[in-house]
Amino acid sequence: MTHVMRQRLKLVALLGLLSAPLPLAWAMLSVQVGIPEGRVANGALLPDVMPLQDWSLEYLVSASAPRQPEDDSGMPPRAARGADEQRFWLSWPEPGRSELATAQAERWWRLHRALGKEAPRLGRLVVAEQSFQHPQVPGEQRALGHWPSANGAGASPQPLRLIDPQGRVVVAYGPEITPQAVMKDVRRLLKRNPAAPR
Repeated sequence: MTHVMRQRLKLVALLGLLSAPLPLAWAMLSVQVGIPEGRVANGALLPDVMPLQDWSLEYLVSASAPRQPEDDSGMPPRAARGADEQRFWLSWPEPGRSELATAQAERWWRLHRALGKEAPRLGRLVVAEQSFQHPQVPGEQRALGHWPSANGAGASPQPLRLIDPQGRVVVAYGPEITPQAVMKDVRRLLKRNPAAPR
C-alpha cells in the first residue's frame, strides 16, 4: 500500500467516524430508543393558579400577630423576603390534623436546610384558614387565608407549590410528591436563576 492510499484510507475512516452520529441519531429517533424523557419538573409546570399577590392572605409577623401594613403588594413581608427580595417560595396549606401539620412543616424545613448556602434564596410559606395546628418552625412564614385551587375545571389538588420572586406559581405538586423530587426541582430552579451579584 502506497503512502497516498494510506492517506486516502485515513481520510475515509475519519469522514466515516464523523458522520456516524447522524445515522445513529436517525435510528434512535425512528425506533424511540434512548430518547430522554420529556419531563422537565416533577410537578405540573406553570399551573393555572392565580399569582400569590391575589391570594388575599394576612401575613403574620410573629406567632399570632398580623403584620403591619407596610406595603400592599400581596407578597410576604419585607423581613421575610430578605434584603434582595429575590426569594422563591415553597408554599403549602396547613393540614387539619396537628400531627400531620407538624410532620409536613418539619419535612419542608429539613429540605430547606439541605439547600446549604442556597437556603436564603428559598422561603417557606404555610397557609391556614383560621389558626395554625403546629408550632412554628424556624424561618417559616405564616399567613391566614384561603388556599386557592387551580383555575381549571377538574383540577387535581395541589398541596405544595413553588412560587417565583414575582409571585407566579411555577410548579405545583400533587399529594404523592417526595421531598427528594422537590429538592431536585428547587436545585434546578435556583441553578437556572442565579442570584444577582452583591
